Amino acid sequence: MARKTKEQISFNMSRVRGKDSELEKALCTELDRRGLMTYSRNDKTVFGKPDFAFKARKVAVFCDSEFWHGYDWKRTATDIKTNREFWIPKIEKNMERDRTVVECLTANGWTVLRFWGNRIKRDVLGCGDDIERALRVYPQSPYRTVDLCAGIGGIRRGFELAGGFTNVLSAEIDKYACMTYEHIFGENPKNDLTTEEFKKKIESTAYDVLLAGFPCQTFSRVGLGEGFANEDKGKIFFHIAEIIERTRPCAFFLENVDHLVTRDKGATFRKIIDTLEIRLKYRVIGVTMMNNGISKYNPKDFVRNSRNFGVPQNRPRTYIIGFDRERFCPDKLDSLPSELPKKRERQLYANLNDLMEQDVEPRYYMASGYLETLVQHRERQEGKGYGFGYRIVNQPDIENPIANTLLATGGSGKERNLLYDPRDGIAGLKIKGKKTPLNDQGVRVMTPTEWGKLQGFINYAFMNENGEDGFSFPDSIPDIQRYKQFGNSVTIPAVEEMARFMRLCLDTLCNSNDGR
Repeated sequence: MARKTKEQISFNMSRVRGKDSELEKALCTELDRRGLMTYSRNDKTVFGKPDFAFKARKVAVFCDSEFWHGYDWKRTATDIKTNREFWIPKIEKNMERDRTVVECLTANGWTVLRFWGNRIKRDVLGCGDDIERALRVYPQSPYRTVDLCAGIGGIRRGFELAGGFTNVLSAEIDKYACMTYEHIFGENPKNDLTTEEFKKKIESTAYDVLLAGFPCQTFSRVGLGEGFANEDKGKIFFHIAEIIERTRPCAFFLENVDHLVTRDKGATFRKIIDTLEIRLKYRVIGVTMMNNGISKYNPKDFVRNSRNFGVPQNRPRTYIIGFDRERFCPDKLDSLPSELPKKRERQLYANLNDLMEQDVEPRYYMASGYLETLVQHRERQEGKGYGFGYRIVNQPDIENPIANTLLATGGSGKERNLLYDPRDGIAGLKIKGKKTPLNDQGVRVMTPTEWGKLQGFINYAFMNENGEDGFSFPDSIPDIQRYKQFGNSVTIPAVEEMARFMRLCLDTLCNSNDGR
C-alpha cells in the first residue's frame, strides 16, 4: 500500500468528526442527570471551543482523546512507528495549543477542566463530581448586589438595612431619579439595562444577587394593562432574564404590582415563573416542580402588603425570590422555606395620624372649587355603582386609618389619599396658582414628606445613630417629581424583611460541610 502524503493524512483527519462523541454523550447525560444543563456545546465564542462551556460561570470542560492530545507523551511518542515526521509535530502542536488555551482562559477568570477519554469511560461519575465542584463555588457575606430598574434606590437600601449586602452596580434611566439616587448614594446609576453595552458591563462585574423592581405600569390596575405587549416596559423582564442567563447570579429579588399574578388570567405570571424555573433553572420560593415538568404554585403566595410590614399603607406587591439550582445542591435548596415572610413585627407608626406633619404649608390644602369638583365626580360615580373618586383616608370616624396605595403617575391620584387636617386661618385663603380660595373643610393632600414616611425613606431608612435623618432630595427636584419617585418606589421596611429572609437562605445554602 502506498504511503499517505501529509496532505492526505490532514484531509482524513479533517473528515474525522466526533471521534469522542460517545464520551461526550456520556458526560452530557451525567450532567443532565445532575440538573447541570446551562452549558453550550463546542461554543466557538469561547477561546479553544471547549466541549462544554458554562459561560455565565466561566467553567470550560474539554474531553481529550489520549492519542490526539498526547497522553503520557514521552512513552506514546516512542510507540509511533509510521509517519513520525507528521504525527510527532502534529500532536505536539495540539499539546502546545492545549497549554495556550488553558493559560488564556485561566488568565481571563475561567476554570478549565480537561478529562482524558479513558477516565470518562471508567469514572464518568467522578468527572461529574469535578464539574459540580467547579460550579458550586459559594459566595461569602457581604453578598454583592446589582440594583436594576433602581429608581431612587429603595430596594438597594432595604437590602443594606438587612445587613450582609453591599451594592456594586446600578441601572436607571429616568433623569430625575438618577439625580436623587446620586444625591443619596453618591453614585450615578445612569445605565440602560436593555443595551448590549450594559449587558457586557454587568458580565464583567462580580456580583451575587440581582435586584430589580421592573416597570409595573403595564401590569397595574391603573396602567394600560398591556403587560408584555408594551415593548419599552413590559418586556424589560426579558432583558432581566437575559442578564440572569448571561451572568448566573446566586439569587435574585424581583418586585412588581400585585396585579402581575392575575393579569391575563395568570398567563403573564406563568410565563415569568416558567422562564425563571424551567428555562433558567432557578428554585423560586413558592413554586413546586411536578414530575411532569409543570410548575405548581398559588399566585397569592407571591403577594405581600406593606400594611403588614410596619407602615399604614395598603400597598399589595408581588415579590419573586429565586436561588440558582446549578450552584446550590438540591438537598440544601429543598431545605429552604416554602413561603415568603408574611409580616414584620416592628411597627413604624400606629396609624396614618401618627405620621402626619403639623402646620403644613397652606399650598397643600385644596382649593374649594377643585374639592367641589371632586365631590360631584364621586357622587356621579357612586350613582353608577362605581367606587371611584376621592377619599379622605383619616376621617374622624376611622379608628386606625391607613393610606391607599401611593401611585407612581407623576403625583396624580393624590385625591385617593386626602387628609382631614383643619387649621385656623386656612379657609378662604387665596394661594397663587389656585383658581379659587382654599376650602373650609380642612381637606388637604399629603405632603411629599408624608409619602416618604409611608414608603420608609423618611424617618426610618436613613436615620443615623444620633437620630438624624440623612434622607433628602436635591434642591432642584420639584414636588411633582418627589411624589412620582416615592410612588414609583418600594416600601423599604417590606423589602428589608424580604432581604433578611434572603440573607438567611443564602447563609443556609453556603454553609456546606462537604464543599458541594
